[in-house]
Amino acid sequence: MEKKNSHRPLPNADLTALLNSKDWEELRERMSSLITVFGISDFMLKMNIASLNGNLQCHFFSSLPSAILDLFATDKMDDSDSINRHLAKSSLPLLWEVDQVCALAPGAAAYTKLKSHGIGHGLSMSAYGENVVCRVDFYGLESAPFLASLEQYADAHLFGSYLAEAARILWQKTAPSQARLLSPRELECLHWSASGKTSQEIGQILGISQHTVYFHLKNVATKLNVYGTRHAISRAITIGIIKSKI
Repeated sequence: MEKKNSHRPLPNADLTALLNSKDWEELRERMSSLITVFGISDFMLKMNIASLNGNLQCHFFSSLPSAILDLFATDKMDDSDSINRHLAKSSLPLLWEVDQVCALAPGAAAYTKLKSHGIGHGLSMSAYGENVVCRVDFYGLESAPFLASLEQYADAHLFGSYLAEAARILWQKTAPSQARLLSPRELECLHWSASGKTSQEIGQILGISQHTVYFHLKNVATKLNVYGTRHAISRAITIGIIKSKI
């Protein structure tokens, strides 16, 4: 007998509704009603937002208990966290087990607390927007299957993209005066420089002089509070202005 596919189709209409949430509480309510469809017990979104002076603001949004979320907010784990290292180098989502992460970083209090909360599995992904880079985590209970099929994995990836975009929209509503950090021309010059083009080549591509390219790249470095174009490229990738070429 042919085995029927029990995978539920992705609820596109519900995902689109996330983008129309009027505030953070409504977004949390809509997320809470959706995560069970995906077999997810909890979620967390960490937003790094570039301010006009190039510094980072960090915003957390989650269904996790405050005791766990506070640990994620206070732990200085950017360099030691294997999940952060993966997301910094790859645009691919990462499936992981809490036990594995705790073994790699025994001092990671946030993951230890996740385990005590009954969480056994996680899916982490990165999402980018203008001046924003997000880490999205979905969590599954240790006692239940978690994203067991390729279809569920793909659906969760799309789900995370909608969540990150909904959060970006809400953030812009709360900070309507937030202007672009870089001008369109500065962004073009930085993009081509990150792609390996020389200032002369960038000038030819954009139809401007090499001197003007130097001027724009110098402004980029000043706005990002760094010294030199290479450092500016690294900083821009970190805060989500451009994507890594790795």
